[in-house]
Amino acid sequence: MQESAGDARRQGATLPLPIDVVVAKEFSATAPAHVRRADDVKPDEMILDIGPSSAAGARPHRPLGGHDHLERPVGVFEFDAFADGTHQLALAVAEATANGAFSIAGGGDTLAAIAKYHIGDRVSYISTGGGAFLEFLEGKGLPAIEILQQRAT
Repeated sequence: MQESAGDARRQGATLPLPIDVVVAKEFSATAPAHVRRADDVKPDEMILDIGPSSAAGARPHRPLGGHDHLERPVGVFEFDAFADGTHQLALAVAEATANGAFSIAGGGDTLAAIAKYHIGDRVSYISTGGGAFLEFLEGKGLPAIEILQQRAT
């Protein structure tokens, strides 16, 4: 059962939406990249990354303790012109860890981004479980975990 936006708000959760984005007219490593306000994307453009203001907003000051996680890239980080958002988010998670947070990262593309930006040693826990890890974070049951829990009782 999916949680409603109202339930999320009551629990103090927020969903940060980008205020600016990086767009191109084609999905290509050589496509010219343009920064636009999120509400000013042209019909023939594809959003391929969050913009610099949105990326800067992904790096808030975090208090000591707490937790942070890197769940998936926010752009087509394989193309340098569309990689900055993911890079900034990865650095934010590494920074949170340095400030005492417990950080978690997982998922195949996320592991590739961690390797690209060389932050693996600055993340508390890295899962190689891919999609199953993400489902576990969402609170979904996983067959192997359920069996272990049954055996424990």
